[in-house]
Amino acid sequence: MSQNIWVAAADNKIDLVKSLIETGKYTPNSADPNGFTPIHAAASYGNTELLRYLLDNGGNANVQDSDGDTPLHHCENLDIIKLLIRDYNADYKLKNSEGLNVKEYFIEEDEFPEIIQYLTILEKTGDINAKEISGVVESNGKLSLPNGEEIKAFLDNTTISSDNGEEETEEMKQRREQVQAIFENTDLTDEQRDEQLRKYVMGVVSENMGILRDTTVEPESNKRRK
Repeated sequence: MSQNIWVAAADNKIDLVKSLIETGKYTPNSADPNGFTPIHAAASYGNTELLRYLLDNGGNANVQDSDGDTPLHHCENLDIIKLLIRDYNADYKLKNSEGLNVKEYFIEEDEFPEIIQYLTILEKTGDINAKEISGVVESNGKLSLPNGEEIKAFLDNTTISSDNGEEETEEMKQRREQVQAIFENTDLTDEQRDEQLRKYVMGVVSENMGILRDTTVEPESNKRRK
């Protein structure tokens, strides 16, 4: 049986892939008749260790097959997507022969919504570590709504105020007391206090997302085309 580096990469046979490359007959970028490389195979099947080996030994994270698809187009795992972009500068904006970048490709295929969500946030923020929880985007230490509007709130001696200078209501009083309780908890480290405050703010915003969506209009550029 002939040894096939692409099948070996798909099957995560790391030692076999290494030995085939060491013969000099293959490289991490060697393409089969369809332009499919060991990198595409490792990315597609989520073979993390093998993928790192290939990319650390001359592999091109943006190599394209005969359809113009990059390893990112072949991914089925969000962690692999993040690995390629974060550690190997994979370009999620590259388009295949159908003119689709990675996000557009997955939308077209109607697959992997968690990958689509991550790439959508990445496009908006440029932050590879950005994440979305309950409709609130956290990027570079800031919180914002899905349409990009930044969330701002602050605490003074008497009220939790918004930018329009609202007076304290009973609900705001309760929120102020909850925030004060976090500040006054001496058992918390600074990091724990910051984390509790962050979760509190995100929880409050999440509860009001319905109202916020009714009062904000999504920019045309953010609407998906059917």
